[in-house]
Amino acid sequence: MHSTASDGRLSPEEVIVLAHEKGLELVALTDHDTTSGLDEAKKAAFSLGIQFVLGCEVSSKALGTEVHLLAYGFEKENAGLNSFLLTQQERRNDRAAEFVFRLKKTGDLPAHSSLPPPEVGRSIARPHIAKLLMEAGTVSEFSEAFQRFLTPGCKHFVPKPLPDGRDVVDVVHAAGGVVVLAHPGHQMPHRVVLQLIEAGLDGIEVVHPSHDEGLEIYYRDLAFQHSKLVTGGSDFHGQPKHGGMTLGDYWIKPGPEILNMALKSTP
Repeated sequence: MHSTASDGRLSPEEVIVLAHEKGLELVALTDHDTTSGLDEAKKAAFSLGIQFVLGCEVSSKALGTEVHLLAYGFEKENAGLNSFLLTQQERRNDRAAEFVFRLKKTGDLPAHSSLPPPEVGRSIARPHIAKLLMEAGTVSEFSEAFQRFLTPGCKHFVPKPLPDGRDVVDVVHAAGGVVVLAHPGHQMPHRVVLQLIEAGLDGIEVVHPSHDEGLEIYYRDLAFQHSKLVTGGSDFHGQPKHGGMTLGDYWIKPGPEILNMALKSTP
């Protein structure tokens, strides 16, 4: 799940309240390259009797392919992890500023358009730029912003600087956490998954809105073959055009490893 700490629409507390309304009993907040929403979400979860796992979604690459890695159950105050995430956030912010600069230069954004002010822990992402494009009237829908301006191949696209997935695995492991490959879907080359497994990947996200029944079976079997964790979730952003309103529709029965991670974050 994602909140306003990165590219979600709801605050961390609001996400947890909605999860409670949907009947979820164990959740993780996994904002992009930041842990800044975890304290608020954890407090809300325990006040509502929901088990909570510390999480974060880290953008990285493997064999030249962008991959998203879910970090779970880490020590939130770990210096190495926090330094790594701060670098990630700075790279995201610089990239977003370059997007805005290019779009202003072409007239697709007016001169007064501005991103949210820089804050320690805030993760700026492409949805923030899509919102600016909608506010400017350049596009009418969130998806149009991505199709015309924010995906690879677009004229003024700004590539994302990405760390190697093996480095992400090492950093998260050093912080006492586990690493799960997020939403591999139909487009993830098998060789990429195998390299990540060799690098120490701990699990695979099997249940996801983009996975049909066949993919769920495929990745569940792959995880079983390599003795990896099986996870799942909604990838909820609170945006109809970005992840949809899927909270509560996609879930998985947690295994003992996930339950132990929830216990680690108990006050």
